[in-house]
Amino acid sequence: MSSEEYASDCDSVTETEGSGDEVEVVQPSSETVTTAPPSSKENDKFKPARNTRGRRLRAAAKERSSVWAHYTRYDEPIMAIVDGKEQQIGIEKRAQCKYCPTTLKCDSRANVTSSLAKHTETVCKGYLGKVDLETQHTMNADVLDPNGNVVVRKWSEDACLDAACVMIVFDELPFSSIERPGFKHFCRVAVPNWIPPCRKVVVKNFLRMYDTKYDTKKEELRKELRSHSVCLTTDTWTSCQNINYMVITTHFIDGGWNMHKRVLNFCVIPNHSGNSIGKILETCMMEWNLDKVLTISVDNASANKVAIEYLIEKMSGWPRQPIFGGKYMHVRCLAHILNLIVKSGLHIMNKSVASIRNVVRYVRSSGQRLEAFKACVEKEKIPCKKICVLDVPTRWNSTYMMLDMALQLKKAFNRMADEEDGRYRSYFDEDEELNDEGEEAESQVVVATQQQKKRVRPPVVSDWEKASVLVKYLKVYLDTTVDVSAQLKPTAHKAFVDIAIVKAELDEMFNKPLSSDASETDKVLHGMANKMRAKFRKYFGSVDDINQLFLIALVLDPRYKLKNVEHVCHTMLNMSSDAIRRKSDEVKQLLLELCDLYATLEGEKAESSQSSAAKRKRSVGEGSSNTPTPSVQPEGVLGKRAAMLKAWNKQLEAEAVIVGGEVDRYLLDPIENPKDREKWSILDWWRCNGSKYPNLQAVARDVLAIQVSTVASESSFSTRKRVIDPHRSSLTPRTVEALICLQNWLKSDAIMGLQYIPSIEEMGWFEDVEKCI
Repeated sequence: MSSEEYASDCDSVTETEGSGDEVEVVQPSSETVTTAPPSSKENDKFKPARNTRGRRLRAAAKERSSVWAHYTRYDEPIMAIVDGKEQQIGIEKRAQCKYCPTTLKCDSRANVTSSLAKHTETVCKGYLGKVDLETQHTMNADVLDPNGNVVVRKWSEDACLDAACVMIVFDELPFSSIERPGFKHFCRVAVPNWIPPCRKVVVKNFLRMYDTKYDTKKEELRKELRSHSVCLTTDTWTSCQNINYMVITTHFIDGGWNMHKRVLNFCVIPNHSGNSIGKILETCMMEWNLDKVLTISVDNASANKVAIEYLIEKMSGWPRQPIFGGKYMHVRCLAHILNLIVKSGLHIMNKSVASIRNVVRYVRSSGQRLEAFKACVEKEKIPCKKICVLDVPTRWNSTYMMLDMALQLKKAFNRMADEEDGRYRSYFDEDEELNDEGEEAESQVVVATQQQKKRVRPPVVSDWEKASVLVKYLKVYLDTTVDVSAQLKPTAHKAFVDIAIVKAELDEMFNKPLSSDASETDKVLHGMANKMRAKFRKYFGSVDDINQLFLIALVLDPRYKLKNVEHVCHTMLNMSSDAIRRKSDEVKQLLLELCDLYATLEGEKAESSQSSAAKRKRSVGEGSSNTPTPSVQPEGVLGKRAAMLKAWNKQLEAEAVIVGGEVDRYLLDPIENPKDREKWSILDWWRCNGSKYPNLQAVARDVLAIQVSTVASESSFSTRKRVIDPHRSSLTPRTVEALICLQNWLKSDAIMGLQYIPSIEEMGWFEDVEKCI
């Protein structure tokens, strides 16, 4: 074939093959490099392969994609060391982006243009089309500026990626959810300009957010914690990966008197020994620069006592010593203690509780039985619309809810027993099922010793009577447990009263006289009270066994103050007058020492303040032992009038010594008696009135943040069970820590501070104005 014939074939629009197919050929562009026609010696090689030429022409046509308008192609030599010398061994075809320094492979035999198009549309920062998209601003009606105006925001791919990471953290989704077809379809409709990345990109961006983007939040939190004597809670947990984790949380009250909870650390711990727990606590405190720790709330495991003793010993060598030598640092979880007390008494009623549990299990064992039970409820015209629930025997509060609901549906259970007599009774003749319906064995020993045995008989009248009395009795413990388990509201000022109420209930039930003809229910309750009372005395044998900071928290409640401590000791704890007076003096002395300690700490912060400001503070009675300023005798006053004024001034000075201290002034001020005690907030009161007692205000800010239970740490475990489930067990400990901590930080409210705090003189002026209105 001659050169003219070859060129003629290339210029033709279509060429008819032997098969009748038409191949469309496009004229090559000027950028396309054309090769010389084959020589006459190679004609025989090309004659039988006309389809090869068609494929080559089609490849040339594909290279004319619109994406090439954004790239410049070039040949890059491939260099290698051959015989000790660097030589060119080949050529690699590459494309240079016209808007950024990026180069990509563009060999048409090995690469396609999709990678080039993706770079231009989603990666390249210099592409004008993308810049036009990202500079478009949208009105965001959900975000308002301080003046209440709608905020204008800019769309960007980075913001979309960050939002996807936040969604995964908030909703506890797996990272693979970003690749699911449903989410991709949603993005194609809602955000067509954003192409969701793969999970690896999301994980990298998530870890980058945790390590760098939220450094500001970490520093803000670190700065806030340095201004407090922090209150920590900690607990341990073993995941389905058989990895031991430990969580450390802190609670504090900010300048706006809002309570906050922050997860400081969630890390792997080698074992559950006391020294290991203590070392992790020490490392966390050093990482966050926490040198002032007021309390650490833990459960009742002996290892936690060892851990706190280890920490106190190590902190003794720090420049700042533990407060009161760490005497009040250990706080036992009150919710755990109540759980142990109740469980010790429930063992006596095991048979009655088990009979009701079995009848509930019978109803829930199949859909047919459940429908039959609902029909019985309708026939008995029971107004309760709820359905019976099955408990978890190791959790007494779930047992309480099961019994409470079963008592409301008692008539329906009895009717079902009558209507299904044969099947109903045959069910109780079967063997007991172990760990059925979520029942958890308390230990491997219990499971090993439990043998197959017949189910407990159906409930009889005495069982329902015992359950009725038990539900009424356990209501006190349930309310107390709920009361002390709050995480974002102060609970420390309620702890002492709650403990006293539990003791009074136990004493009343135990001291109730039993006659010779007492019912079986009364005898069982008396036995329960005996066991529960013994367990209570193990932890709270006397008032001195209670953490004394709980009493301080009660005194800092302006509705009760020190008088309520004396009242509770007299009416509920039955203490003698001398013991009450002695305990009252001890509590007041401890409050004075705390007030002086915080005055010293505040003085260290304000060392550079002017001496006149310090004198002004002393003149208004700040601190616990202020001396009043002597009055000046008016000029021109003589005789009896002068003697009377002098005597009066001496009396005023004597009384001023008594009430001159900040603590004394607070205790002698009128006790608050709000009309709506449910809506009244102790934090709001201290925010409005704390400037009258500046040092007491600082004490209250830390003491009221003490956690009475470890629910703050245990509640995080429910999150972790969702984060590390059997389908996501490949997550590394670092990723798990980032997920837990970042979720807590994102969901928490911002730390606030009061922009304006009136001085004592200004507060006095406001009060005078109010009196004149």
